[in-house]
Amino acid sequence: MNFFTASTLPAEISSRLPRATDCPPFALRIDDRLHLRQLQPADADELFRLVDANRSHLRQWLPWVDGSVSPADSLAFIETTLQQTAERAGFQAAILCEGRIGGVIGHHRIDWHNRVTTLGYWLSEGSQGHGIMTAACSAVVAHAFETLGLNRVQIACATTNHRSRAIPERLGFTCEGISRDAEWLYDRFMDHAVYARLRRDLPAMNRTAGGGGEGS
Repeated sequence: MNFFTASTLPAEISSRLPRATDCPPFALRIDDRLHLRQLQPADADELFRLVDANRSHLRQWLPWVDGSVSPADSLAFIETTLQQTAERAGFQAAILCEGRIGGVIGHHRIDWHNRVTTLGYWLSEGSQGHGIMTAACSAVVAHAFETLGLNRVQIACATTNHRSRAIPERLGFTCEGISRDAEWLYDRFMDHAVYARLRRDLPAMNRTAGGGGEGS
């Protein structure tokens, strides 16, 4: 499958997409306690402190944790995400729980030609079990379909990460199969369960989005 970013699309498709300068930074209020907004450079210190405090928790599933050793690393990550947004390839948003960063959710990139994206997310250990990630993921999926006009949203989770897998399952995603040895995680390969949701499935997703709390 050919992969196209917005900058490499044929002109007749690219011309129909909003320009980066026309799109304000992503921000979404879910309820009184939970907000999503695009990561900004001023978040670097708080983001690093959250990662550092949750290092053993996050390291079970995320390959980048050992490489985050200072606020400068968090700043470099945020700057990369802002470049991603400038290229119209998606965004990375802070999950704000009562005004404090509790995790991150966003697109790995957007394939505009095929109208596909894959979501990634993580949540601090102390924020788990309150439905936060389910609500955040539901909102970002709905935004992908309704605002960005995408047709397919994918989520890939380690097969043994049952808390993470519960989120797409709760939101009515279809598990389309197992991708074997999909990721090298420090000292071993991890299989991924690959979930997907289509635009035409959105009404069903809205009906299933009210499930209970999750841990991831």
